[in-house]
Amino acid sequence: MKNFLTRLMPDNDKVFFNLFNRASSNSTAMAKLLNEAVNGEWIPEQKTEFAQIARLKTQSSDIKRQVYAVSGKALVSPFERNDMYALVSAVNAVSDYIDSSARRISLYSIDAITPPIRELCAIIYEASQEIEKCIQALNNITDPQPITESCNRIKQLEHDADNIYDKAFAQLNAEETDTFQIIKHSEILGALERTTDKCEQVTYVVESILIKNS
Repeated sequence: MKNFLTRLMPDNDKVFFNLFNRASSNSTAMAKLLNEAVNGEWIPEQKTEFAQIARLKTQSSDIKRQVYAVSGKALVSPFERNDMYALVSAVNAVSDYIDSSARRISLYSIDAITPPIRELCAIIYEASQEIEKCIQALNNITDPQPITESCNRIKQLEHDADNIYDKAFAQLNAEETDTFQIIKHSEILGALERTTDKCEQVTYVVESILIKNS
């Protein structure tokens, strides 16, 4: 029985890691689209990226369901099932919040994309790329250095996002006189900042997996 499980484990690991990699890659694609949407000339009705983000969000939810379904049938897994659920859920949460941010930017009638919005979208894109690298590195969990480096970078990006949000929110309330514009921009900035929080949450799950499997 032991030899059978040993032969089976690499195949099972490949299935799970392929799903994790797809989840993180999908989230990165969404972040890339968001970043592209807020750059260049701001003509909301011509921004097709928002519809593409919504379609990719559906794929993220589907990948999460696949992880749950496969783990329920697998005899062995690369790490504890609860950790696998936590990991795919954390990555899916990033996708959720990217989609939520995109919908706010798309639906609210703001006159222009401000520099803080662009900066936060750029941070989300970079953090998503680091998440993707981090999860790919989990395939070789015996070498924790690249995983730790990506986690630390994501935490720094989240800290940078907090600073950008605080300054932008203060400036918005000091300079904007239109109450509706204040509400709209506050909602957008808040959604983007919360997305970076979700990126950081992924690092906590990954670090917990590292500790348990070191």
